[in-house]
Amino acid sequence: MAKTDASKVKLRTVDKRTAGRRARETRDRILESLEKLLGSMPYRDVRVTDIVREVGTSPATFYQYFADVETAALALANEVAKDAAALKALAEGANLSGKSSLASVEKIVDGIADYWRKNEAVLRVVETAAGEGDARFKKARATLLANLALPLAAVGGDGKEAKGNAAAMVNLVVATAGSRAADAAATAGELRAAVGRMVFWGLTGRKPA
Repeated sequence: MAKTDASKVKLRTVDKRTAGRRARETRDRILESLEKLLGSMPYRDVRVTDIVREVGTSPATFYQYFADVETAALALANEVAKDAAALKALAEGANLSGKSSLASVEKIVDGIADYWRKNEAVLRVVETAAGEGDARFKKARATLLANLALPLAAVGGDGKEAKGNAAAMVNLVVATAGSRAADAAATAGELRAAVGRMVFWGLTGRKPA
């Protein structure tokens, strides 16, 4: 999870006061604590007392920044979604016309999948809440997928069809990122290679050699 950039973002507490550096650090620690807990227990079971116990602070401090656990989870989701835009750098140096074209696509696919797995605990919450119809988490998920698709769109071309292909392919990547190879009756390497080939074909219209 990226830290809030104090030089660019004005962070305000629940009572609308502008938060200073120490307040930002406390907020970040609260979110880090929540992220850690989401990796070890169901989202609906997390309580404010669990979070502040990890941080070593009080519920009153938590409520200075967030109305409830759901609000804190949404803040985490939005940060993860925003940070995914940095994955566009995966497209730098990629070439879809040479001998290394498939390898270029596989590098991008691996980067997207790694990001998804790294933030899996938070993204499970996003998937659950968005699936339940929460518009805020639906928006976070849409931003996340759009940003994850950036490197694929960058190598696939500028047209509407290329962007549509990138959006479709990123959904394939994230759908398999958390899959266990045994569940798919394939090894992890076989599954990774298959996804890479399908994404390459979807982006270029060419069957990979």
